[in-house]
Amino acid sequence: MARSKIWKYYDKIDLQTAQCLLCEKIIKTCGNTSNLMKHMKTHPQIDVNDHDSIVVRGILKREPNPIKSRGRKQLKYASIKIKSEPKREVDNDQVTNDMDVNIIELVDAEATAAVDSVASEETYANWATAAAETESATETVSAEDIIEFEPKEANEQNDQRSVYQMQSEEAQPEMDHLIASNNVYQNSLAYFICHDKQPLNMIKGEGFKRLVQVLCPTFRLPSSEQLAAHIGQRAQIQIAQLRQVFAHVQSLSLSCAINTKSEQQFSYLEVAAHYNEGLYRRSKTISVQMLPLQYNASNIVERLDRICQRFDIDKSKIVCIVSRSNRLMENAVAMLLGSQRHVPCFAHLLEQLFELVVQRHEFSALCDKVRRCQGQQMEKIDVAGRPLSSYEMLERYVKQTAQLQKLLPPDALTGAELDLAAELITVLAPLASAMRQLCGTSISTYPSASNALPIAYTVLNELKQPEIAEQQQHQISYDLRLFVIRLLEERFEVMENNTQLALSSLLDPRFRNMPFQSASLVAKYMTQLYDLYEEKGGVIPVESSQEANTDNYDIWAAYRAFSHEKHKHINMNGESENMDEISSYFCSSISSLQTEPLLLWKDLVQFHPFLHSLAKRYLHIPASALPPARIFTAGGEETIAQHEKFLDEQLSNMVLMADCARDEWQL
Repeated sequence: MARSKIWKYYDKIDLQTAQCLLCEKIIKTCGNTSNLMKHMKTHPQIDVNDHDSIVVRGILKREPNPIKSRGRKQLKYASIKIKSEPKREVDNDQVTNDMDVNIIELVDAEATAAVDSVASEETYANWATAAAETESATETVSAEDIIEFEPKEANEQNDQRSVYQMQSEEAQPEMDHLIASNNVYQNSLAYFICHDKQPLNMIKGEGFKRLVQVLCPTFRLPSSEQLAAHIGQRAQIQIAQLRQVFAHVQSLSLSCAINTKSEQQFSYLEVAAHYNEGLYRRSKTISVQMLPLQYNASNIVERLDRICQRFDIDKSKIVCIVSRSNRLMENAVAMLLGSQRHVPCFAHLLEQLFELVVQRHEFSALCDKVRRCQGQQMEKIDVAGRPLSSYEMLERYVKQTAQLQKLLPPDALTGAELDLAAELITVLAPLASAMRQLCGTSISTYPSASNALPIAYTVLNELKQPEIAEQQQHQISYDLRLFVIRLLEERFEVMENNTQLALSSLLDPRFRNMPFQSASLVAKYMTQLYDLYEEKGGVIPVESSQEANTDNYDIWAAYRAFSHEKHKHINMNGESENMDEISSYFCSSISSLQTEPLLLWKDLVQFHPFLHSLAKRYLHIPASALPPARIFTAGGEETIAQHEKFLDEQLSNMVLMADCARDEWQL
């Protein structure tokens, strides 16, 4: 049976459907060609009985199972081309069910465009008019017989767009995670460089690159310039945060130290800020700037002005500046803030005193003999330029010798020399203990200035005890003790006359007016406190406590409020009812030495609000211009050596970020 001539205008999809090659609509066949003939009437330009016309179309690309892909088949572009050829007979035996007898040509995109351009505008206009007339005809294909078909080009674009969107949505979390990871890696690398004070060119080493590649193959190691820029950005964020802090604090103090590089003889001005944050003291190194080869007080003032502008520090909030005692720094502080605003570095005073002791012949001779005897065994303890290390070396030698007894080398100290060394160690023990106490547990810790007078007063009192004098059998140790007492008294007098040091001790509940030798000076400072009290009118509002928050009830806060009221009631009926705020403060018992002074004021503020407001102005002052561990031990030389690794333009940013906590680095 010959195949119907209508099939040259359709492409058979399966047993139930066929696709029109003219409009690309899919028509239900239902096993016959009735619907196909009806649909072709919608194309009046087509004469079904015209055997001279040939349909040129694209190859139909079918999926393995065309039934499953019905309604969503993706086709290549097809076009209709009218040709005029001689009429010829068609052999019915060569006709198959899946392929027409039409001439088939491969039409690519360029051929399709060429065919479209050949078609005349008149032909398209006639087609459009005929289609409009056909829609009104009575004999048409019903809607249920037509399967809606979306053109291939739109299908491809939509499919590509949806695939791209799906891939983007799936890849977005991974990209976000990758970006966040890279930020963490870069911050961690910058944290390592700054915190450990390593040079930037360290990341150029092949070994370091290999280590990073093994630990994180996806991380692209930045250049030293990029890392320096990243550290600079983090420093700007830190500066902005410190500006906000300094804008809210009522007062702060600065510490200044001039460090000199050993080889290049360049000097750097290191500045740290000290302030109260809630109930705790905070210290932060904010700048390290290079000084000229021949610097003076004006150069120092210029750099301090620059630092204040950079961090928006109001000079009226600066209570004082702590530095070593020399005319240069005192003049610089006077030019910047006015006279009487300089506080001597207590740690440096002790260092100078110990250095004078070590330089005495009777002490240095014993140390030199121990060095010759012990050699390399004492190298780690004995540090050149650190007087405290000489004392520790001699102290350790005496203890070891006492344990070895008679098993001593020939060049060891004799029995008389060992006895003398033991007495010298006993004389200097209070002074050495004071220096160790100042060092604390961290190389970056600044002790409070309120500790200076109590420590110096205690050392003096210990050296004057008769028990120590009775233990001394050598004239050398006796003379050394008197020498240390005289030097301490000279320095103690200077410290006692410094208003900032004196008021910081007076307003510390742990010490109050105890560590003073001069009663006249105590009376002078008490008068100043009363004058300030009268200027304020004697009425200072008590600061609101956060413990009043009922959302987080604290039983001890309730007890504290009850005890305060009871204490007030006792005072009103007792002998102290006529005592004012200042008198009652200095008549009260000394507080625990194990508690921070600001924490003690948390309980005392109810009774002494004026003194509490004044204490916050002085209790943040440090006792030293540098952390004492950097003054007394080899930590100072190590820090300077680490600073030498940095370039001048990078030094300030890297030192600023060196002591930032991990949360400030977003790690």
